[in-house]
Amino acid sequence: MKKNLFFTFISFLFLIACSSQQEYSNVNEAIMSLEKNITKIESPDDYILEGIQPVSYKLSNEEIIKVYAFGSEEKRESGIKHFEESIQLLSSHAPIVYQSGKYLVLYYALVDSKTRTPKLNETKFGVKIEKALNSM
Repeated sequence: MKKNLFFTFISFLFLIACSSQQEYSNVNEAIMSLEKNITKIESPDDYILEGIQPVSYKLSNEEIIKVYAFGSEEKRESGIKHFEESIQLLSSHAPIVYQSGKYLVLYYALVDSKTRTPKLNETKFGVKIEKALNSM
């Protein structure tokens, strides 16, 4: 009996160790983990939200991720409100929007989608970005 209990306990610990997700200390670390060929880019024409200039990243497939680091969740909520108002006036292609703490992350996927904003599973990195941000 003790042997079976010990084996079950060891198996349980092994499963926990194998299933643990990588945790990231900041959004830059989470974004840079998506793939090897991600590049931080300078983009002076980026849209400024609530006085915040985003940090932009280019993925190997030419898709773009923009990260706005607001000082608080309240400022992020105000920023997303202004973004949503402005996006209605812009093109018919909208980015996938992620919100995590004080961060607003915009993923501009290059896919032909039947909807204005592509679904995560239609993109190469949508699900990966979501998992990385949830691991912060």
